[in-house]
Amino acid sequence: MSDRRPFDPLEKKGRKLFPHEMGVTRLDSAPLPFLKKRGRVASFFRLSKFFLSIHVGLAAAAGSLFHPDGEVWPAIIVWVGVTLVAMAGSLVNNIQDRIQDQAFTRTKWRLEALASTGILPLLKGAGIMGVLGLMLVVEVSGGFWPAAMVFTGLFIYNGVYTPLKKKSHLALIPGSLCGMSALIAGWMVAGGSPMDRGALAAALVVGVWQVPHSMIQNLIHADEMRKGTYPSITKLFEDSDLAFVTLMWVMLYNLSLYHLIFMAPLSEWAMFLLFVDAGFLIPFFAHTLFVMKKPWFAFICLNVSLQVYFVALIIS
Repeated sequence: MSDRRPFDPLEKKGRKLFPHEMGVTRLDSAPLPFLKKRGRVASFFRLSKFFLSIHVGLAAAAGSLFHPDGEVWPAIIVWVGVTLVAMAGSLVNNIQDRIQDQAFTRTKWRLEALASTGILPLLKGAGIMGVLGLMLVVEVSGGFWPAAMVFTGLFIYNGVYTPLKKKSHLALIPGSLCGMSALIAGWMVAGGSPMDRGALAAALVVGVWQVPHSMIQNLIHADEMRKGTYPSITKLFEDSDLAFVTLMWVMLYNLSLYHLIFMAPLSEWAMFLLFVDAGFLIPFFAHTLFVMKKPWFAFICLNVSLQVYFVALIIS
């Protein structure tokens, strides 16, 4: 009977990675520098997940320009509008998760930020940004349906995904609909129907991408996630098994890219970008995760892949 140990993607050169190498800091370690108190404005923007929100807005802009009648100026306006709505949703999300966040080292800084800004000012700011963002979408589209699609994504994020993730690890399924709704809203701003095959195929890529994105993030912080009292996919799989499941979802995301390539009219440069993106993603992702033993690098690889995808849609 073999005594060979099962493969562990978080092992490197015969030893277990230390927490700082996986992007995780031990609960009993010294306070992190970013836990120092910051100004109210800085805390406000950090809690709004500004850079993540920009990418949600970019999905809307990409959807708008992917439409044959899409124009640059409306795409920019819908980018700003959806970004503001996404920032508003993130502010509310941080308030909703304030109890859960104190259980994890990587999110404890949010408690300091909440104390710095105050919950009521955050709610006011979220309300103003949300209304302003929706008004921009209504103005640029000349109708209420694209804004309704944006609002639907906001409702799913704060009303379904956020409460559900405290009860089930399957919350990532409705969570994947948020990015899809932003892209479809952009398509609608350009005059398209949400039931158009091109819009649904393009949105499907984003929806499938969000599943391995969440999985690899949980894998990076697996040890800490397992210690928590909330549901987590890390409690269902060992690290090595979760790594393989994540790879399977990346392959499905890859197939969705090829599906779009062969069904949508694309420019030569857009086609080239998508072929490069789909062709190199799986081997590079697998190499960083299983050979280099760096899940955080695989996480970056997956994020860059989606940005390349958005660029391809924009120039299509």
